[in-house]
Amino acid sequence: MKNFLAIKLDNVSKGFEGKTVIDQITCEFKNKEVHVILGKSGTGKSVLLKMIMGLFKPELGRILIDNKDLNIAVNENDLILSYIFQSSALLNSLNVLDNITIFLDENRIGSKDERVNKAYDILSDLGIQDSAKSFPSELSGGMRKRVAIARSLIISPDILLYDEPTAELDPINTKVIAQIIKKLKNDSSITQIVVTHDINFAYSIADKISILENGKIIISGSVDTIKESNNAILEPI
Repeated sequence: MKNFLAIKLDNVSKGFEGKTVIDQITCEFKNKEVHVILGKSGTGKSVLLKMIMGLFKPELGRILIDNKDLNIAVNENDLILSYIFQSSALLNSLNVLDNITIFLDENRIGSKDERVNKAYDILSDLGIQDSAKSFPSELSGGMRKRVAIARSLIISPDILLYDEPTAELDPINTKVIAQIIKKLKNDSSITQIVVTHDINFAYSIADKISILENGKIIISGSVDTIKESNNAILEPI
């Protein structure tokens, strides 16, 4: 893992087809914390996450890591970012093991045995080692989410970005995902940024929560700070 102090969004804006989606946001994501971006559907949460990942470029403002431009900092410090899609984005033609090792396989990182052993270690940590030879169509939604997390973890990321990791999951599987995020916080140095509309899930995992509404962050703070704010926007999320 590489050390950095914080990712900073400095007055960042982004729009599509003349509509502003992210509106002059300034926000900081500290190293090793679990920072939740909380908001209703359509508020720009996923767009914000994809800008941090570098999939979208801001039209205004800057994304910085320790006061250096995101791309420069990533290259200079050899930082690894990994993105977990809401849909999990598994390849249906590959079994779980091959889905997880695909990046390492294609880039010939390590020997085949090393790649497989690493995948099994991660699967075991996530409690799904018995599904290594199963295909995505044979898995529940919660299992697919865990496979997607395993695929992200195998590249040893410094920054892990989750796009609605509990979407369409039942309460039991939602709790499992929360436990995984908390275990990673305790056992690793990974910075985790989580987009969600689920306020109870956010409360259960977050070091810090930023609430996004109409493209703007209207409040940021600890779980206690958010709870005590009694902000009206919390009710309909």
